[in-house]
Amino acid sequence: MSAVVVMYHRFGEAQHPSTNTRLDQLDAHIAYLRANAFNVAPLADVVAAHAAGRALPPKTVAITIDDAYKSVVTHAWPRFKRAGFPFTVFVATQAVDRGYSDIMSWNDVRALQKDGVSIGAHSHAHPHFPGLSAEAVRADLAEMNARFIDELGSAPRLFAYAFGEAGRQDMAIVRDAGFAAAFGQNSGPVYAEADAYLLPRFALNETYGAQDRFELIINSKPLRAVNITPADPVLRVNPPSISFEVRSPPGPLSGVSCFGPSGERLPVSAAGFVVSVNPAGAFPAGRARVNCTMRARGEWYWFGQEFLAGGVSEGVPVHARYKD
Repeated sequence: MSAVVVMYHRFGEAQHPSTNTRLDQLDAHIAYLRANAFNVAPLADVVAAHAAGRALPPKTVAITIDDAYKSVVTHAWPRFKRAGFPFTVFVATQAVDRGYSDIMSWNDVRALQKDGVSIGAHSHAHPHFPGLSAEAVRADLAEMNARFIDELGSAPRLFAYAFGEAGRQDMAIVRDAGFAAAFGQNSGPVYAEADAYLLPRFALNETYGAQDRFELIINSKPLRAVNITPADPVLRVNPPSISFEVRSPPGPLSGVSCFGPSGERLPVSAAGFVVSVNPAGAFPAGRARVNCTMRARGEWYWFGQEFLAGGVSEGVPVHARYKD
């Protein structure tokens, strides 16, 4: 199975370019999907197909939006509704409770849900999970679920990590809390062997939502990576020695190119079905994304992984549970 999942945040909010998508960009994205007969599917259908190992129609795309900004209601919702495109909004409950002017109200969330929009879970306080104790992660999820039940009558079953950050312990906590799947911010299409609790999404904003890049990612195919090392995205060694095995490679793996957090080309070697990536220097502290691509059969194949390097993210240190 294969599907491309995209992630937006804000719309038409030029003062926040790192999370914003311009309205002309959004209109162009929608027009391209419609003109080229993409199967824009509910996110739950992608998750169900992944869980069952079931094929999806060709050119399947799912749309997600993180953080529940008010501009989803004013700009994105009417556009997606006119196009007949389902989408999912991942809501962080504390921000809604606090009534920030740029965040939806609970009435907004209920109106979206009543109209058929899927509501997903995005934590309560939008914390850096690897910076919390295991008990604090569980408490955040419990508070979030309680607020959803109070306001919507039930809690979502799909989760997205704040900042895309999750170590293996966090993934296990989310799984044990009863979520069917969880999404990060590691680029690449969803594929059969992908970890259900760190499913990939392509992030879009003013820069990465440019039309040429949008068309590239929306047509990409998965580089089906398994046996990924390091197994934990929270790095204990920096620079890491990264490797992964590729299932059913679309061509010689000598054609794989990998790029580091600053877009720098990384040293890559291939032996059999295994790709090895050995950065020459340490990754900068914080979120460090590695993207590997190859061109084969006239198409682009993509695998991405997000790491947390240097034991800190945005000033929040990694908890001692990740330093044992």
